[in-house]
Amino acid sequence: MKKAEKKFKLAGTREFGVLIVLLLIFIIMSICSPVFLSATNLVNVVRQCVEIGIMAIGMTFLIVNGDMDLSIGSTFAVCAMIGGTLFKYEMCPPTLAFLAVLLVGAVLGMLNGLMVTRVGIPSFIVTLGTMKIYRSCAYAISGGTSVSVFPESATNSWVWLFGAKIDGVPIQIFIMLIMFVIAHIVLKKTVYGNRVYATGGNERAARLSGINTKNTRLIAFIIQGVCCAVAAIIALTYLNSVTTTSGEGREMDSIAAVILGGAALSGGRGTIIGSFIGVLIMGIVKNGMVLLGVPVFWQDGFIGVVVILAVLVDGLIHRKDAKR
Repeated sequence: MKKAEKKFKLAGTREFGVLIVLLLIFIIMSICSPVFLSATNLVNVVRQCVEIGIMAIGMTFLIVNGDMDLSIGSTFAVCAMIGGTLFKYEMCPPTLAFLAVLLVGAVLGMLNGLMVTRVGIPSFIVTLGTMKIYRSCAYAISGGTSVSVFPESATNSWVWLFGAKIDGVPIQIFIMLIMFVIAHIVLKKTVYGNRVYATGGNERAARLSGINTKNTRLIAFIIQGVCCAVAAIIALTYLNSVTTTSGEGREMDSIAAVILGGAALSGGRGTIIGSFIGVLIMGIVKNGMVLLGVPVFWQDGFIGVVVILAVLVDGLIHRKDAKR
């Protein structure tokens, strides 16, 4: 009886519905393109999801909190550019360069969080502004040029293992999966995770119950900044180069993945598992459109349609649940 109840509850979750959508898309793409099911292509699909997936982890914390960060693409660029510069010119040991990039990401996220929680400016406005400011910083760091051709001291260091492979499978995929597991545990099994849901669900009620909602939201912004830094290091070591336009559009992809995963922009609802499934949907759809020869200018438009439909369907379901 208990097993039957668990199965029923699982079938009623938002993650289950998103998973069904993922399976349907997977089947459709398999039928439309025989190349899609090849091991090489499937690994490539997941590889392409890594940076967006890691940044979607931080975005999940923010959206569940009731906030948003439009500056993550620019934060990604600053972190990658600083990391590339430190490695290229051997300004410090690789380990210190790695820690410096993580610190930069955390600081940029914290600046966003402080303006939102202490100054009281809406996160949409703050991060819309810092999106431009951080992008300018990325250009200023390199003088508008790309950073590439790294010395052996960098490419032979442990940091460059982020871009290595094990039996043809990029190590960064395992890093992403580990980060998703840790984030799931934090959001679902810890006191901080409970505070995030409480803050996003009803900030006033959470504050009256004794939760420091300002710090809860601030920590989420810092988590997002660190996620951007990790994604930047992975991209840097995998591509062995970084450009001033790195990360452009990643903010929309990350938000889209989280929304597709069942999170509500109003806050209080969303899961790491749902975001992971949303990331995979984004990756499969983009890969499938390339295999099917869909023109590039239609691809982003199609993703936009999918996101709007997902929000509409979620809104209808939420209204029905509220009426009950």
